[in-house]
Amino acid sequence: METACKAPVIDRAAVASPCLCEGKMVIKRLSAALMAVALWGGAAIAQTTPAPAPAAAPAPEPPKPDPTGPFGGSITGIVTLTSDYRFRGISQSKNDPAIQGGLTYEVPLPFIGFAPVSIYGGFWGSSINFSPDVDESIELDMVAGVKFKFLQEKLVLDLGWIGYRYPGSMKSAHLAYDEFGGSLSYDFGFATLAGQVRYSPNFVAHSGDAWYKQAMLTVPLDFIKISEKVSFKMFGGIGHQAVQRNARFANPDYWEWQIGLVATIYGVDFGVTYVDTDISKRRCNGGGFNYCAPRAIFSISKSF
Repeated sequence: METACKAPVIDRAAVASPCLCEGKMVIKRLSAALMAVALWGGAAIAQTTPAPAPAAAPAPEPPKPDPTGPFGGSITGIVTLTSDYRFRGISQSKNDPAIQGGLTYEVPLPFIGFAPVSIYGGFWGSSINFSPDVDESIELDMVAGVKFKFLQEKLVLDLGWIGYRYPGSMKSAHLAYDEFGGSLSYDFGFATLAGQVRYSPNFVAHSGDAWYKQAMLTVPLDFIKISEKVSFKMFGGIGHQAVQRNARFANPDYWEWQIGLVATIYGVDFGVTYVDTDISKRRCNGGGFNYCAPRAIFSISKSF
């Protein structure tokens, strides 16, 4: 900062006296010396005093994963080997093992600004074995939908379509059908709560309108610390299937529930799930089958 100095006022009476004039000169030189010392000291202090710290910058956002597909999208897949393929509590493989896999492609829509939005599409398949046999061996599901993510992507709304297809099966069995609906989930950190509702205008075997509703809770077991490459989580859910024409569906309206544990070890998921329904053996799949009975299911999955 520059300082303004005023010119000294000349005392005309003092100019006529040599003593006064000499005294003025001494005072003037002493003042100049003191000012030089003060300026030098101020400069030294300015050089040694640290500058004030700038305002704290906002924390950087975590890096987003590199896209694995075109248009900035991501391709994910999964392969599973399971001891029994249960769909909404009822075995689709006569209580025998099944192999499953799927691929999904998801791409964000950057031109939508109010929240992260993405669209997706893919397929999922499984080996199957129905009773009675209708020449089926594979279930192939096609999926498509849109996801809305809010509150730093903790709240996710998923609206979509699923088309269930059974290549090679007898056409008279009318196995193929479509479902529309959505799911809503929220990640609380200590747990994730999710719910879904699905509607089919013409359910499997031409059984008419059908509604499926489910609630699911997943809890990570972070207190179990073995290794950075090992983690555990528990999950549980309950659902209800209602069908317009139960005789064609071969089952009554029913409740199903499950509870399970998953251990992820070096990227591989090892799971055990207890599954059950309220359908008696007398009414399961038209009567006399144990495909609706309680059962523990073991699975091994790898996502990529």
